[in-house]
Amino acid sequence: MNDLLAEAERELAAKPRSQIEEETAFKWAARAAVAYRLFRETRMHQWLRDSADYYHEAIEHAALADHSGEVLRALREWIHHYIPRGVI
Repeated sequence: MNDLLAEAERELAAKPRSQIEEETAFKWAARAAVAYRLFRETRMHQWLRDSADYYHEAIEHAALADHSGEVLRALREWIHHYIPRGVI
């Protein structure tokens, strides 16, 4: 756990919050994309639910990344390369 605190301290010292939020948004979006792929491969509905949950986390962080909405738009465009519109 101390490693996590040290990593957080380094990150906060090196990056503005907007960058942290953007990076976090895309990490959650990547999780959503992989969970959706796992759903398609296995048809286990838990993966689809997880994908939707991860996508919602991604949206939340993208919305906090900037006031213009540019990151949010970019995230939505990126995720739809991996998850069809309207699926989640």
